[in-house]
Amino acid sequence: MDAEITLGPDGERALREAERFCWEANVAILAAEHLLAGALLVLHRGGDAALPGEAALKAALLATLGRGDETLTDNVMWGSAARQALNTTARLLAESGKTVIGAREVAAGVIASGEAGPMFFSALGTTKADLLVALD
Repeated sequence: MDAEITLGPDGERALREAERFCWEANVAILAAEHLLAGALLVLHRGGDAALPGEAALKAALLATLGRGDETLTDNVMWGSAARQALNTTARLLAESGKTVIGAREVAAGVIASGEAGPMFFSALGTTKADLLVALD
């Protein structure tokens, strides 16, 4: 029987931060870029200074996904790209024999999934490859 994949505490925080980015920008659909930004923020706040901070992440999200004019009143909904990115994260984790998804696994999984657009990385002033190196 396969072991159950679960979210660890910082993985849960990464998802909450992704949703917060949506609420703050009045964007109703959570994208893979939000998911990546949430994970990177949790890691940065945890002391990983090699990763972008909140201001850079917000600016990259604004540049790539924009901002809504109307204040959100309903729940943020997960878009298909974010769901696929999290599924890829879980699959990669299972293949490695691990069972807990943390913020680092979320970030690496989103990058590996290819669901986050190249414009997001450009807006952060980095590349997928360089970000993966920084995650190690």
